[in-house]
Amino acid sequence: MKKILFAACGAMLLASCGGYSEDQGKAATDFCDCMEADAHGDFDINYFECDLELQSKYDNETFADEGWTEALDEKCPDVAAKMTDSE
Repeated sequence: MKKILFAACGAMLLASCGGYSEDQGKAATDFCDCMEADAHGDFDINYFECDLELQSKYDNETFADEGWTEALDEKCPDVAAKMTDSE
């Protein structure tokens, strides 16, 4: 019984650390595409406009955990690097 309990707890722990969700991956791809379009010629303005677009398209839960930053790091590392450099 104890072995089953430990195995179940271990499986849940591993599943909770599983990276980003499908929605987070799609949102990161959309964000990267929007940023690459460079509609305004300024990183900060592009970021603000792309963020507004994503907030209206996806649930707030999509951006609520570290999965969002993992997805950004994987999908468009150059944009993610600029975001951390500007802070």
